[in-house]
Amino acid sequence: MKSFPFLRWFQALIVILGLFSLILGLRTYFENLYKPSAKVAPSPGVKDPPLKTPNLPPLPSPIPDSPLPTPQLLPIPKATGKLTTPKQAITTLYGHFPYAQHDQKDLVLVAQYYGRKEYLASEAAPVFLKMKNDAEKEGVSLTIISGFRSINDQENLFQKQIQRLGSKEAAARLSAPAGHSEHHTGYALDIGDGKNPNLDLKYDFAASDAYKWLANNAYKYGFELSFPDGNSQGVNFEPWHWRYVGSNYASQIFANARRNTLP
Repeated sequence: MKSFPFLRWFQALIVILGLFSLILGLRTYFENLYKPSAKVAPSPGVKDPPLKTPNLPPLPSPIPDSPLPTPQLLPIPKATGKLTTPKQAITTLYGHFPYAQHDQKDLVLVAQYYGRKEYLASEAAPVFLKMKNDAEKEGVSLTIISGFRSINDQENLFQKQIQRLGSKEAAARLSAPAGHSEHHTGYALDIGDGKNPNLDLKYDFAASDAYKWLANNAYKYGFELSFPDGNSQGVNFEPWHWRYVGSNYASQIFANARRNTLP
């Protein structure tokens, strides 16, 4: 049986139209797939349904903060009596405190007396010379009989005193044992009256013009009498023996003796 050409063309047209419709459908699908969605405006007059509140258990009531306790301040006690410096355990020898020998490189020549050169520590030397000059302006002559003394020199002197007086105890009342003399420090010296050298190292020096001037003026220059009458160290009264305590360093050297607190 033979087919008509018209029928073939019609079938072909149907296929083409079908394919065209398929292409249009796919195009519309993909355009809608990748097109951003627009927000839908709510319809006028239409309200969203109210949200339901979940049934939660009530929160516990807050616990109030406990008040801080008020600090109790103790009253400040009133000071009574005087401040005291604790005693320092220092071993004395026949009532004399130990002293280190001063550095001899620091010594300064002050004068030459009895054929000896007398030295003092560099800090004490100019103060003594000023005191000596000021005394001379008032007609008083101060001489230095003995200044710095080494431990070896003191040992020789102390042995001579023992031979002269018969015992170490008796010698120590006039001279300190070696290592226990204030002369080792370079801050102590024996002073005499230049107008009355016969009173040198004698108790009668206490009646001299030099001693009277020292008693009234030495403190102004930082000097004090080392062994006054009735001193607690048990050393005999030495009106000629003075020490310089006019600086913190010098004062500390003689701190134990100045406390006057022998055990």
